[in-house]
Amino acid sequence: MAAVSMSRRTIALILAVALAALATVALISYVHGIERRTEEQATPVTVFVAKQDIAPGVSGDTAASQGLITQTIAPAKVVPAGAITSLQQVSGKIAAVQIYKDEIIVGQRFVTPGVSATHVLPIPPGKQAVSVAVAGAPAVGGFVQPGDQVSLIVQTTNRSSNGTVVTGGKAGPIVKYLMQNLDVIAVGAQVVTTAATPANANAQQQAQQPAGIFTFAVTPQQAEQLVFAALDTTLYFTLLPEKSPTAKTNGRTFANLFS
Repeated sequence: MAAVSMSRRTIALILAVALAALATVALISYVHGIERRTEEQATPVTVFVAKQDIAPGVSGDTAASQGLITQTIAPAKVVPAGAITSLQQVSGKIAAVQIYKDEIIVGQRFVTPGVSATHVLPIPPGKQAVSVAVAGAPAVGGFVQPGDQVSLIVQTTNRSSNGTVVTGGKAGPIVKYLMQNLDVIAVGAQVVTTAATPANANAQQQAQQPAGIFTFAVTPQQAEQLVFAALDTTLYFTLLPEKSPTAKTNGRTFANLFS
């Protein structure tokens, strides 16, 4: 009996050691997988960026010859889909939208002259583009660029934070975050849909819309909220740093302005 008991203890010990070894191997594989993914995202890649603003209608060849496009290195994780790897990819084409200084050049920004521009904006699957017009301080003084994230604060009058009408002594404006961490995909850009050459590039530039027009990639629900807010409230945007967390606030009225 003692021998049988000893044998069972031995088997149990062997199984425990084997399971511990398997768990260790699995943990090491998991950690190595994370390290590989992190290294891949941080791997520097060659990209082309706008050294200066490039107006709609300017050809890729002109932009290259005038030094408006330069080659640099960027982490792979920040390089957008469609980023060009050679200036040949924009040769013979014209800028379909305003391209801003330090913006990574993607092929969709350039189109063949005389061809209608399609799929110019980098809209992720499941989202759609919508634009709102705002200028001056509410537009963060013109510092917002494509690729940034912003949050939207709105002011409405005689509404509580849940939208109900407020009357009496508590009636008055409320200011509150409506939407946060919105992806900006264009700023003040006008898509070129007709033939454009260097000769009429100035006319194209003069015709472009004010720089206070923000275009966002949003869900259908967010599009409804954004359009309603643009039509029925006062808009004010904030510019966010990278990986900014969502702010949790109750909004501000005269009752809690100083609290």
